[in-house]
Amino acid sequence: MMHCSECGVARKGISVYQDPALLKGVSTSGRALLVVFTLLVGLGLCWWLVPREQAEVRDHLRGFPDTDHFMHGLRPYVMAMVFFLPFFGALLYAFAGIMARWLTREFLQAMLVCYGGILLIYFLIDFSGNAARLGEGGNLGVGTWMYYSRLAPAIVTLLLPFGILFSVMYCAVRVSRSREVVAALQSGRSLLRIMAPLYVCGLLGSLFYLGCNFHWAPMAEGTKSANMDEARGKTGKLMNHTVFYYSKGRRMWMVTEFPRAYDRGVPLRGVEVTSLNEDGSLASRLYAKEATWVEADRSWHFVDVELTDHHKNQAPVFVSPPDPYVKTSWTETPAQIVQQGLDVRHLGMPDISGMMRAEVNAEWLRQDSSRYATQWYYRMALPTTCLVYVMFAVPLSLFVTRRAHGGTMALTIVLAIHLVLFTSVALALGESGNMSPFLAASLPVVVFASLGGWLMKRRMSGRALWPLFGG
Repeated sequence: MMHCSECGVARKGISVYQDPALLKGVSTSGRALLVVFTLLVGLGLCWWLVPREQAEVRDHLRGFPDTDHFMHGLRPYVMAMVFFLPFFGALLYAFAGIMARWLTREFLQAMLVCYGGILLIYFLIDFSGNAARLGEGGNLGVGTWMYYSRLAPAIVTLLLPFGILFSVMYCAVRVSRSREVVAALQSGRSLLRIMAPLYVCGLLGSLFYLGCNFHWAPMAEGTKSANMDEARGKTGKLMNHTVFYYSKGRRMWMVTEFPRAYDRGVPLRGVEVTSLNEDGSLASRLYAKEATWVEADRSWHFVDVELTDHHKNQAPVFVSPPDPYVKTSWTETPAQIVQQGLDVRHLGMPDISGMMRAEVNAEWLRQDSSRYATQWYYRMALPTTCLVYVMFAVPLSLFVTRRAHGGTMALTIVLAIHLVLFTSVALALGESGNMSPFLAASLPVVVFASLGGWLMKRRMSGRALWPLFGG
């Protein structure tokens, strides 16, 4: 028999930890090395990527003069926060007790198996459908790396809540089956204190999700088609048939093909610009095969132009402009045009904030205000699903009897599915203006977090969650 100095119970063999006096020095040095390693990794990533992000922010602000400069200025700091999350987690692990460190290791092992398996299955399914197209560029390996490295933020955040859900279920069942939970409960610890490391991991996962969802994950999903085009060796197109209304100049833009590399001199193709008078009547219409924005003098250069002037109660007058036709008085930029055409679900929080603050005079654009506001709040609420999944997965997956209750674990998956469905319905109501944007984004997570708290309270009291599923 062996006596556990922290739990205060006698146990057979070596299960959670060996003699604490024997392992104290080694364990402490190992934790110190872990803290130093994660700190160095965070510093290295910041040194490598944060300056690039700052340069991208400066380029973005030149193209979007009316955007939210403060929110875009936060992007490098949010990126640095994401890089240092492992360091903060290592610090918490280093100062935690033996039982908390053991449960954290169990969860990380489960995370490696469950989340790693989900990512691998997703990659194999997606790659099998895209392999032929990725090989069109002449090098399948290069094309695959180019495509999936750019799409990684979207894939990681898409599957992270479900990875945490299955990892918590796997970990809770495993520690329950090994009777470690019973031993800890007999020492006088509460169930909430024993499971606290899982809640901390869920909180760190939510912070990581929040950081990625701030800008990079939505943008990666929005540029998915352009990434595929470039991986195939073609010109990447952000979108086709873009429509943009510039209220200050009363000009309506319609672009057939919008290239990804518009900021590197690649022209827009199939451009039509309709100018309106103050009373809303048609003033002129310009057709061009190509249009290029020259940032040096902030001018538009149109090639193969057809220009017509329209006067009230008169036939249109066809004008023969020079080739290229240069407009220096048009202040809108390609970046503003492409942002208006992107789906709001593919915009980060800084871009959504800029769209919400922009002056919109057209009635058909004012209707988008609810959509922008709902998505902005949703960017804040969505990451909390990582913690919400932990809140109802822990009490439903734990058991202290001789066998697990399969019904409660099945119910965990059912609740996760209902959270996704409830969120989709609430978002639809919020975007349509039938529900407050803040309420539409926050109501699902508040309801299911409350349910998780209620389940944990009943589990801690020793009562059955409900008669159907027993204890």
